[in-house]
Amino acid sequence: MGKIRTAVVGLNMGLAHAHAFKKSERSDLRWVVDLDESKAAKTAEELGCNYTTDWTKILDDVDAVSLCTPHHLHAPQALQAIAAGKHVLLEKPLANSEDDCLSVVQAAEHKGVTLMMAYVVRYLPAIRILKEAVDSGKYGKPISAQVWVQGFLNPMPGTWFASKEKLGGGVLFSHGCHYIDILLYLLGEPARVAQFGTRVGTEWMEGEGTSHGIIEFKSGALAHLVSSWGMKYTNTPAICQIHLTEGMLQLNSDLWTVEAVTGKGTTTLFERPQELESSIDVNVAFEIEHFLQCIETGNRPETDGHEALKSHRTIWAMDSSAGVQVTL
Repeated sequence: MGKIRTAVVGLNMGLAHAHAFKKSERSDLRWVVDLDESKAAKTAEELGCNYTTDWTKILDDVDAVSLCTPHHLHAPQALQAIAAGKHVLLEKPLANSEDDCLSVVQAAEHKGVTLMMAYVVRYLPAIRILKEAVDSGKYGKPISAQVWVQGFLNPMPGTWFASKEKLGGGVLFSHGCHYIDILLYLLGEPARVAQFGTRVGTEWMEGEGTSHGIIEFKSGALAHLVSSWGMKYTNTPAICQIHLTEGMLQLNSDLWTVEAVTGKGTTTLFERPQELESSIDVNVAFEIEHFLQCIETGNRPETDGHEALKSHRTIWAMDSSAGVQVTL
């Protein structure tokens, strides 16, 4: 099989995708696409490929497309690409409703093309090491996990990002979904969930800008995810801490360092290789290679549509959970 002819649609989130496709030996980056023609032209010149503002005109010249567009466009664009027989790497979320998600999944299976969700965090080396450590039993059974995804976004009123319908919800669905996916990956199947959200500090959003989500797993372990776009000042201890019966595992905020804490002290299980260059595509390169390899081999992507639906359904269940009103 020759190189896979690729294109990237949407050069905000997709800029890193384009650089990763360009560097991959499996890929022949043919096109970059953006409604901002000057951005598309600049990226094309930098990467040595073609550009356009209309992605539908390039489908005959590519084998695979990475869709990094506003969330409400994911389902219709994915369906159009799949109908044309193209492999699709789709930025999260898969779609904004379960019906649309199922339509995309079923279309890809019927057409026999690769459909993969771009859950970038799942493919990072540190997450693999963290998964191995949890599954090894060396540190006992998981008891409790905490995840902090906290930051600040400059207000964008009137944009698709402010619209609950177009975004698909609030911060939990749009960004916290990465870490719901990670929690399910690490700790297994959920049993019960709950979530509270607030727009305080993010009034420009129709959905919640800060979320506290709780998951009880079938194993008995608990997890708590704090995600926010309204926190101007943060000082969290890590991205993730997992407390187990014989120790604690920690993924540091750099998303590269994994540490284990036991009665013998702190041990570094993984850290960023010194020879690894800093670049815009350093994190997405792992998911891009997995996508291209799945196209070559015909193997099912680890984060295919069915896997993506697990995290989506967990979040939708969280959104529908109702707390009990307190009377003092």
